[in-house]
Amino acid sequence: MTGARTALGGPTGDLLLAYRGTAYFLRWLAQLPERGYDQPGHPAAPADRRTIIATVGYDARGWANLAESLREERPLAATYAPGERAAAIVTGATLPPRALRHLVEHSAVHLAVEWRDLPVAAWNGFGVDDRGAPIAIARTPWLRARQTWLAAVDLGTGGSFSDFPTEVLDRLILETGATITRRGDEYDVTWRDSTLTGTPSAIARRMSRAPNRQPHQTALAKVS
Repeated sequence: MTGARTALGGPTGDLLLAYRGTAYFLRWLAQLPERGYDQPGHPAAPADRRTIIATVGYDARGWANLAESLREERPLAATYAPGERAAAIVTGATLPPRALRHLVEHSAVHLAVEWRDLPVAAWNGFGVDDRGAPIAIARTPWLRARQTWLAAVDLGTGGSFSDFPTEVLDRLILETGATITRRGDEYDVTWRDSTLTGTPSAIARRMSRAPNRQPHQTALAKVS
């Protein structure tokens, strides 16, 4: 996508997953007719379609804000001011469909350009999110990748876990605190005192749809 030139010093693999996830989300968003914005998305989605779309757009803008503030060496690097993100998403979800699409498209380009232009040393930087919690700029490509791949499914227009790269599926599983044992094309996954067996996409789908899923949970486990 535009702006996806090599971001020197950035996590190359995560950046690629983020760009691919963005393209995948935009592909399925394009399949959504304007009347569909007010209809339910995937039954297991954590929010309505409008909120999902607005969240993808405004989180991209927030991560771009963080990169820009680090690039410009501002005293306080941040995604948003306290409360600003939530207010933006609530308001943005009421936008007309065309405006929502433009938000996602333009924020994606902005984020890609900020990543591209971030100096090598700045990739070691930290800022804060809208809640005041610390956030590493090097973490944002994975957060973007995770969000866009999952949001494409949440839209309910045809996105599927079976389309996800293996790297994304593995990390979705691992960040729940599970452990993976590979058996050919299938996994044995130990999770919540039980063992799940199946394809990576089937297991990631089940675990990502668990109640109270945490969108930015840290990976805790190991692959064996």
